[in-house]
Amino acid sequence: MQLFPILIILVMVAADGGLRLADGPGRQGGGWVAAATWVPVVVVLGVAWLGVGWCERRLAAGRTPRPILAAERITRFARWIILAHYAAAVMFLGWLAAVRNAVGDLVLVDELIVILPPLVGALGTWWIHYPMERRLREALLIRRLDLGRPIYPVLGRGAYVLVQARLHLLLLLVPILIILGLIEIVDLAASGLTEPPKWVTELATLAVAAGVFVFSPLLARFVLALKPLSAGPIRDDLERMCRRHGVRLRQALVWETYGSMINAAVMGLTGRLRYLLLTDALLETMSRPQVEAVMAHEVGHIRRHHMPWLVVCFLATMVVAVRVVETSLGLVGATSLELSPASAEWLGLGATGMELVLALVAFGWVCRRFERQADAFAVQYLSTVEDQEPPRITAEAAGMMQSALDTIARLNSIAPTRPSWRHGSIAWRRAFLDSIVGRPVANLPIDVLVRRLKILAVLILVIAGILGLSPDF
Repeated sequence: MQLFPILIILVMVAADGGLRLADGPGRQGGGWVAAATWVPVVVVLGVAWLGVGWCERRLAAGRTPRPILAAERITRFARWIILAHYAAAVMFLGWLAAVRNAVGDLVLVDELIVILPPLVGALGTWWIHYPMERRLREALLIRRLDLGRPIYPVLGRGAYVLVQARLHLLLLLVPILIILGLIEIVDLAASGLTEPPKWVTELATLAVAAGVFVFSPLLARFVLALKPLSAGPIRDDLERMCRRHGVRLRQALVWETYGSMINAAVMGLTGRLRYLLLTDALLETMSRPQVEAVMAHEVGHIRRHHMPWLVVCFLATMVVAVRVVETSLGLVGATSLELSPASAEWLGLGATGMELVLALVAFGWVCRRFERQADAFAVQYLSTVEDQEPPRITAEAAGMMQSALDTIARLNSIAPTRPSWRHGSIAWRRAFLDSIVGRPVANLPIDVLVRRLKILAVLILVIAGILGLSPDF
């Protein structure tokens, strides 16, 4: 779901920048555009509601877990259908222009209205999926009692939807929307000046975006309502781990999800604004060695400097994607054809879409290798056999990381083979951990690969910068 809010904003920003095939609502009027934008969302949610209801009845009639997986797939597919329709409404129907014709170009007001259909659609899918989630949580109550684990109140429908919205939507949308709003304010201020140099507004825009990005962990504390991790063995393990690897954290935080989610993450680029986030269910469901493995994975992201390097790699993948598409168009002679204005618009839109798809595919591949390196860092840390020279990855360390992944997948109702654009499937990560057992701890193949990826990304950006000085680039 991390990609969902990003794509929502990308579609709107692209249309606002001129990449659209409809400049206004046309002869049909803004009411027709609004209906054409909203009605399909309602239809998709209705079909999803029927599908999840059918899964619920099948679950009640038998013992197989397949209806649970089917319901999750239905709601996930519904979200992507809603997102695709939203893109079509903005690009082809003139939804952005229709909103601005109605409310004007007010700071963030028109943008918030434009992105409402996919946001409401996403919230609706979680609302629809709630009965399945409730059944699953109630089924786990007896097991939790048998294991002597804490019993949480089953979340109501509204609380469940809010938890999902906070993690999957608001965590990314809030800082992005703040950046967009501040950029609009900068543009308004610049328009009041007498022909300000272009570099001044560009520098101000960059400074605004960088500032919000750096301070976004503070926003996350507010969005997720996080609390400090209390003193105890878990915090002692984390502090020892950070000291050993020279990693600075401002604080470890706990997200109270009432046992509905098992997750961990690192937020922030610098030590003074960097937090480690752990959910309540992770701390209270997993064993201490499993929690230590998860924390080592997150510390690995920090120690390997993954966050800044992800920005570098994303820019590099965009550069390569643009060059690949432009070169392909040149080879087929598309750029030299005599095209009508409408055909040129279609070609430009298709080319930009292909560039984005290629960049996201390549960037996802890079992200999954970074996740592998973080997994490897965790087992490197856990492999503490003193009589081995050189130290090697132990089966016990790999098994502990695998058991942590299995627990996260099982309690979050994630199928081991379910693919993930950014993380990869649990089965894929388990197989990788098996492959490094017995290897020397230092200089694993994944470390070599990621190091080469970083060098390649820098070279791509340097070459792009040099060639960008030439009109031929």
